[in-house]
Amino acid sequence: MKTALKIALKGVLFSLLFCSVSASAQRVYFSKSVSDEGDPVGLNQFFYVTQEGITIAVLVKLPYQIEATQIDLRFFKLDSLNNELYLSTVPFDVETTWTWFWKGVNFNEPARYKVYAYADKERFLCSEIMDLYTKQ
Repeated sequence: MKTALKIALKGVLFSLLFCSVSASAQRVYFSKSVSDEGDPVGLNQFFYVTQEGITIAVLVKLPYQIEATQIDLRFFKLDSLNNELYLSTVPFDVETTWTWFWKGVNFNEPARYKVYAYADKERFLCSEIMDLYTKQ
């Protein structure tokens, strides 16, 4: 009985540890803007694009300081089979102590996009998918 209790207790501790690690993982967020505290405002995974286009705040949040001076946001369009077509890279400077940063990016075409964030050109941080639609 004591062995079963120890195993169950270890399982609970492992689950708590796993949840706390995954809850603080780095992530890309898409929103209408970003607050001064680094929280997304108007958070969503899909947006409607007008003929004039739409500016989306691409926010990256990390559970640690970036320890880098430049971020590259790499944009890909996804086809119906989720094959990636490279579109562009948006570089911008950051401070090494930052744990979050964002860039407003203009989109003109409805599509499914995948955005990758890299630090100092080579260190992969995270990626996320966003969908843009037209209103009908």
